[in-house]
Amino acid sequence: MKTCNVIDLSRYREDENRSESTSKRLKKSDKGSIYARGGKLWVNFRYLGERVREGSGLSDTKANRKLLRRQLDLIVAEIENGVFRFAKRFPQSRRKVYFAELEGETVKIDPSEVTFSQYLEKWWQDMRPGMSESQIRDYESILKAHLVPQFGNCPFSDFWSMVRLKKFIAELKSCKNRYSKPLSGKRIQNIMIPLRVIVHDAVSQYEWHHLHDPFAGLKLPKARKFRVQPFDTKEWKTLLEFIPEWYHLYFKLAVQTGLRPSEQVALKWEAIDDEFIHIERSRVRNREKEDLKNEFSRRMIGIRPSLLAVLQAQRRQIDGFDSPYVFINTQGRPILQDKLREVWMRAMVKSGLQYRRMYETRHTYASWALASGETPEWVARTLGHADTAMIYRTYGRYIPNLTRNDGSAFEKLYAESTK
Repeated sequence: MKTCNVIDLSRYREDENRSESTSKRLKKSDKGSIYARGGKLWVNFRYLGERVREGSGLSDTKANRKLLRRQLDLIVAEIENGVFRFAKRFPQSRRKVYFAELEGETVKIDPSEVTFSQYLEKWWQDMRPGMSESQIRDYESILKAHLVPQFGNCPFSDFWSMVRLKKFIAELKSCKNRYSKPLSGKRIQNIMIPLRVIVHDAVSQYEWHHLHDPFAGLKLPKARKFRVQPFDTKEWKTLLEFIPEWYHLYFKLAVQTGLRPSEQVALKWEAIDDEFIHIERSRVRNREKEDLKNEFSRRMIGIRPSLLAVLQAQRRQIDGFDSPYVFINTQGRPILQDKLREVWMRAMVKSGLQYRRMYETRHTYASWALASGETPEWVARTLGHADTAMIYRTYGRYIPNLTRNDGSAFEKLYAESTK
């Protein structure tokens, strides 16, 4: 007996014997149609106000057209008699759940019937509007670079193979980042987050609750505990000697405020008044956004005398450029983090100092402030942390007696370091 990939012929044979007279009647009226695409036969009909086009899997031959015509007549007969159920006749169709909902029926979908890409398409349409710009950017990057290439054509049943997930993690360990270095444990953990969310949402939607959690017991690489490496005042003065003059003020402000690079490149003059620098937005990959890292990141930094001097000098330096941004490049355009990173790396190499990331300006600010006697609470507020937990955990060795809370001790230390 001939078989096809979409329509279940075994069920039609029984119906065909019982409904031969009806089939002949419907054939004469020629309801629905059969057409060829890519050398295979397809059926075309209407159901519940929707146009249905489904492949049969049969080759385009005269005999197969005749066979498929009889089957289509039976479909139309069932529709007219109110007994047609889409999932019964098209068990492999991607639209069976959709039509089941229209019919008021519940269709149990097996994990082997849904591929990752099929589910992802609708899931992303539903979830994307509720995400922040940074979440969208991170998810799109991970989906494009890792998840879709690895799991796109895989049915969800593959996720219940521990070997499959272990293999994926092993491949991530062999991947390189844009600096040609192996992916860190933290990065691999972050890549697994969207995968876990998507699989768990599919489990919930299709009610696969009888299956165990495929991620339970899966061992991920541990995130390396990061140890800050702040500059001392002598090292900082040495490094500044190798930073181009145009960028001096940028880095001077960085170690006086502890601003994140994304916050500092987004800083505008309108966010600065006589008393405070208002941190209200950030800019990543030249895209400005108002959603900061967390709610505590939206903060005010008091303008101390040394900060005021830097800001005034920066105004003079960019005089003649009509830009709302405090820090711009030599062409007057908003400064990019990638450009700053290039400047930083060249200066680090030339200085001969032990290499640090550009982000160490933030840690340098925190360690200097604490070492000079400022309270952890004041430092936490300035950095935009929710509480002092991270301050004690990250900078505990720099905290002496707690004596001040207004920034004056830090101001004294900084003034002395720049004499």
